[in-house]
Amino acid sequence: MTESYATATPAGGPIPGPVRVRFAPSPTGTLHVGSARTALYNYLFARHLGGSYILRVEDTDVARSSREHEQSILTDLAWLGLQWDEGPDIGGDHGPYRQSERSEAGIYRHAAERLLNEGKAYYCFCSQERLEQLKTETLARGDMPKYDRCCAAIPPDEAAARVAAGEPATIRFLVPDAAIEVTDIIHGRTDFSSEVIGDFIILRSDGGVSYNFAVVVDDIAMEITHVIRGEDHLTNAARQVLVFQAFGHEPPAWAHHSLIMGPDGGKLSKRHGATSVGEFRRMGYLPSAIINYLALLSWSPGGEREKLAKEEMVAEFELQRVSKSPAIFDIQKLNWLNGLHIRDLDREEFHLSLAPFIGDAGSGVTPGQMAVAETAVQTSLVTLADANGHIQEIFTLTPLAVSVDAASPDQESVVAELGEEGSAAVLEMALARLEELPAAAELTAGMVDEAVDKARALVKEWKKACKEADIPPKRLFRTLRIALTGRGSGPELPFMLAGLGRDTVRERLEAAKPYAK
Repeated sequence: MTESYATATPAGGPIPGPVRVRFAPSPTGTLHVGSARTALYNYLFARHLGGSYILRVEDTDVARSSREHEQSILTDLAWLGLQWDEGPDIGGDHGPYRQSERSEAGIYRHAAERLLNEGKAYYCFCSQERLEQLKTETLARGDMPKYDRCCAAIPPDEAAARVAAGEPATIRFLVPDAAIEVTDIIHGRTDFSSEVIGDFIILRSDGGVSYNFAVVVDDIAMEITHVIRGEDHLTNAARQVLVFQAFGHEPPAWAHHSLIMGPDGGKLSKRHGATSVGEFRRMGYLPSAIINYLALLSWSPGGEREKLAKEEMVAEFELQRVSKSPAIFDIQKLNWLNGLHIRDLDREEFHLSLAPFIGDAGSGVTPGQMAVAETAVQTSLVTLADANGHIQEIFTLTPLAVSVDAASPDQESVVAELGEEGSAAVLEMALARLEELPAAAELTAGMVDEAVDKARALVKEWKKACKEADIPPKRLFRTLRIALTGRGSGPELPFMLAGLGRDTVRERLEAAKPYAK
């Protein structure tokens, strides 16, 4: 692993020194999975090369930004395991890390005034009405709208005097008449014409800073070597290259990854379902599964592997392996990966992860019973939120304890199976061999494997007895499952036996006898 990453910059040279990347969210909402993937790629790239991963909050949109949204984003990033090295909450040597605080410190105004003094920017006094009229006239001619440099000819001394007198003015960047080249690690070389850009505003009349100016000032101050972000920012790179050059600074290496699309080919949005990290967290997805899935939307480690731990992704991540093809969000694949990651959790991790999703499923049961139930359902879950229903299948009272007339049609059909030949014999045989099964009161969380092993041995004995009595194995399992749960499907029989305990099993088997034949 190295600490530098030699790649072509827009100017054609390598970027020396330690890698420094940044994830720069705007706190105007929750963390979208598309933004989370950008954060992930920055994190993996920095960690792979032993560099620094910086979190910068771009909160210059005062009307829409809030500290609540900022905290939500930081919480989701931390939950995903994408811990940053510098940021607004932990500080660092290149702060402040909120653009609002940098603006209050006069950093952007000072930088804009430097460009004014060097003749690379100028004051603009045009009203909004004139600019709208200019845009309308330009479009009517079939041309690309851009500023006509009306104020560029104003002598600097005159412009400064007008500003000093209180006349509102913006500061515009003087775009040089030259071709603009952006060399991107993912997209290759893209050429832009300065003729279609126009002199853009870098500082508004109210002192607010423009996005394309602020990010360059900040990237220079924070010594950012690589900018990894969505391809919707590729056109912004053209303007930003010019600002970097105006400050005499080499631009960073660019890498603009594809956006995440919905199954219909449109940009992933609410109409496709959940889109924020917080939503997926509340739905019972694991952070390890989410970052595994997001990484694979445009990147591949090579080979057929799809299930990856974060450490594996760090070890193998390279920007050159990121595809520029659109990434389609497939909830079925995320579900599949989430199930795999759930099954990989050890017993303690699974218990802790499951705790917020159990609800009332565990009321009235012992910790030992719950430990058996958790072990029983772990291999069948798609999300952690599914556990509540699965566990209730083990502990809810059997519908056979009430009259069949009050049961649902589905329950009636299942109960009717007990009327098939051999069911009564299965119940009697099972009731005669229950003593080795632990009682619920005896069961502790540390006895899960022992209790399940005893239940498996008991089922093996029952199968042998059924074979001797010429009763098909299917009748054994269906009869016991229906008698214990009132359902035709559910967790494996040994888990149900161990989880319910000897006394409850006997009670439910006895309650089923009147329906059996």
